[in-house]
Amino acid sequence: MSFYTTVAGRFVNEKRLDIIANNIANATTAGYKAVKPVFGMATAPASNEAASGTNQMKNAYVGLYDTFIDFSDAAVVDSGATFDMAIIGKGFFVIQGENGAMYTRDGQFTINSSGGLVTMNGDPVLGKNGEIKLSVKDGKDIRIEQDGTIYLGKDSIDTIKVVDFENKRALQPVGKNLYVLADQNEPETTPDWYSVRQGSYESSNVNVFQEMVQMIHAMRAYECYTKVEQMFSDINGKLVDLGKF
Repeated sequence: MSFYTTVAGRFVNEKRLDIIANNIANATTAGYKAVKPVFGMATAPASNEAASGTNQMKNAYVGLYDTFIDFSDAAVVDSGATFDMAIIGKGFFVIQGENGAMYTRDGQFTINSSGGLVTMNGDPVLGKNGEIKLSVKDGKDIRIEQDGTIYLGKDSIDTIKVVDFENKRALQPVGKNLYVLADQNEPETTPDWYSVRQGSYESSNVNVFQEMVQMIHAMRAYECYTKVEQMFSDINGKLVDLGKF
């Protein structure tokens, strides 16, 4: 085991623990999608190779090159709340943020003092006609159909805007369960099939048991690499001491 291997192994498992800890912390966050690490092999030249320019004496190590978001569906929770909504199938709700559109699977919505449909953070939820406004003071029932159409009594108010993306890697997280489009060349599309369920919301797709198992493995690996790195340090120290004689 080379010095590159031990240092890279400790670094990778430290980052891996950070990812796992963040997933576990959001295990109860509605609409949260778990983040997964992407590993790969790399090589670093030894000092004599750097000087000679040859392709010999390479040190291989594992690197953490990227992460990806697991957009798989999570369990749907029946809350019974009038303005809670869950998307069954593909797609995202569209939220109006300060800097443009944001996307989420979290359908825990409410009404603000102006009658606007908003997220729990107060950001407007968009329909096909823009920000959704509801006058709920007249006592009429709110009904949301499977296609997302919102009825106030017998009157159709608007339809919840649900969009999808062919390449979901274009989505970049900006919060616990919110995403923005990092690649503006990636167009919004209408999902092939979806339905909106009123009185429900999607939970987190984090599997806590799997994450705990991964955390144990990462902690053990981190401890092993740390001990090996300390061993290399001790050996180098002894060699330096011998060189003084």
